[in-house]
Amino acid sequence: MKVADIVADGNPSGSGTRSIRKHGQVTVTWNERRRAWYYRAMIDGQRYEKSTGIVTQSTAGKVQALKKAKEIDEALRHGTKGQLAEVVKRPGFAKCGEVVDIFLKHGPERSRDAAAAAFKRYVQDVSGRSDWRSVSAADVLEGSALRTWASRQREKGRSEYGIHSAVQAIKSVVARRRMHLFRDLSLPEMEEFHAVSEGSTKISGYLPIPREVLREMDAAARIPLRRRDPKVWAAYWLMRKAGLRNDEVENLKWEWIVWHKDGTAEIVLVRRAEWQPKHTEGRVPVRGRMLRLMQAVFSSKKGFVIPRANKTEAEEITARRLNDFARPFLYAGEKKKTDKVAYQLRKEFGSSIAQRDGIETAARLLRNSLEVCYKHYHNLVKRPKPL
Repeated sequence: MKVADIVADGNPSGSGTRSIRKHGQVTVTWNERRRAWYYRAMIDGQRYEKSTGIVTQSTAGKVQALKKAKEIDEALRHGTKGQLAEVVKRPGFAKCGEVVDIFLKHGPERSRDAAAAAFKRYVQDVSGRSDWRSVSAADVLEGSALRTWASRQREKGRSEYGIHSAVQAIKSVVARRRMHLFRDLSLPEMEEFHAVSEGSTKISGYLPIPREVLREMDAAARIPLRRRDPKVWAAYWLMRKAGLRNDEVENLKWEWIVWHKDGTAEIVLVRRAEWQPKHTEGRVPVRGRMLRLMQAVFSSKKGFVIPRANKTEAEEITARRLNDFARPFLYAGEKKKTDKVAYQLRKEFGSSIAQRDGIETAARLLRNSLEVCYKHYHNLVKRPKPL
């Protein structure tokens, strides 16, 4: 078989109807779905299709594929299985595990873990495989795959804002500005993938907890909860009056608190040797009376504000026990609410500050971006009077 006898097939789809081949006829075809050149032949009535491993859709790539097809044809007709295995190559696309490993090494420190986790869930959903690391990037880094995934999320009842946030997190792993990191990997053309923008960035705004519900919950937290479970009581008020996140409540130490002469105090949330927050640093003012009451309840002024036997107990306080307390008030009668409802207390803190002091102050105390706070609390800000 001469190289001249091997020709480029006119059918570029790789998935639609194929041209009919005569006995012994060999063609080299570009497979659009797999983004690679494929050898095809009809030998003794049997159709063969093998990857040449050439993934460049250019004239030079076609020439390389024709040469590789000659080697494949020789191995099929005259060689052994071992020889055939050496010349047949899978499309040289990177695996999803390789992509994520590079992103975790070079991606933004604050968001890379969350983005990698979102990308992992996406690959598992699209491929239907638990071994997501071995899934070819060509199977998931397609615009059609991402749009189909977003549609399925919509069918499951996920909010448009949630879908948009997830899509942006998935795309951030292989963002355009980051493609130079993957120059040693073979990735498919991703112009369509980068262009996908599913879901909506618009949200109606946060709706504060009804005043009567808030009063009832606060009353139950003041004395009854303090007597029944003082650790959950402390976590409740740190979220309710300081807007702390779960991990901030779990790791908060008395050494992080600065006291002032007027009786107030500030919780200083900055990077420390024993704690590396994933969020923006900052200071949160709190009433000294609340903190002094915690000191009296726990008989401690050093170490963790909320004592714990170990880290597991600390996580249980904010993740399960506080949720068990808050859920009956926030979602009375709704049996399907199983999310972390205690986080609603942080949102309520932000809404109170936004209404009283403005969105800029709320963003500073919540240690979030102004853009994020505006999306949540824009409906709570008083409309300015016209000049």
